[in-house]
Amino acid sequence: MSRTLDPCILLRDGFHTLEGDIQKEVFLSFRQLVYRDIYFLLHDHALTEDVIQEAFLKAVAKAPKTRENSNMRAWLRQVTRNTAYDMLRKNKRFRQVEALSAYTAQEETDGAYVSPEDVEEIVERMLRDQTLHQAIGELKLEYRVVLLLYYIAGLSYAEIVEETGLSEQVLTQRLARARKKLALLFSEKWGDRHA
Repeated sequence: MSRTLDPCILLRDGFHTLEGDIQKEVFLSFRQLVYRDIYFLLHDHALTEDVIQEAFLKAVAKAPKTRENSNMRAWLRQVTRNTAYDMLRKNKRFRQVEALSAYTAQEETDGAYVSPEDVEEIVERMLRDQTLHQAIGELKLEYRVVLLLYYIAGLSYAEIVEETGLSEQVLTQRLARARKKLALLFSEKWGDRHA
């Protein structure tokens, strides 16, 4: 398969009719496209793989209905992020327990003593991260997307403009509003937790 052609484009053209090795390359290309963003959101390799597989199945089903001139890579990232957000909502308690037990297991294997102050700091960090994720989850989708692309994916303004189709002026305004709204939501939630 030619490396100049984006294999993800083949999702639009009857994925089920492709040969097995081409299907595999399309999936691997898709996985490479979305893995980093989703892992950042979930902090769990197995859960990230589950989201990627579920999102890929959604993409296979819905891609033939997308417009020919649409940005396929941006659409695939959006489908995958939405799948991850759904997974986060469904598995909130699971993530907290897993994070604490993973940390405890690491400490036990290192043979290091964990002081009560260390545990308090770990729990505080987990609560802060949970609060931040809750605040991000309450933002409008358009705000979440630009924050993710800029801060997590590390894309430049030009790359985000290309991926989303927004003008640079709209992107600048949206990013500023998203930061302001996130700061407000986070401070309200964090303040309520510590009041």
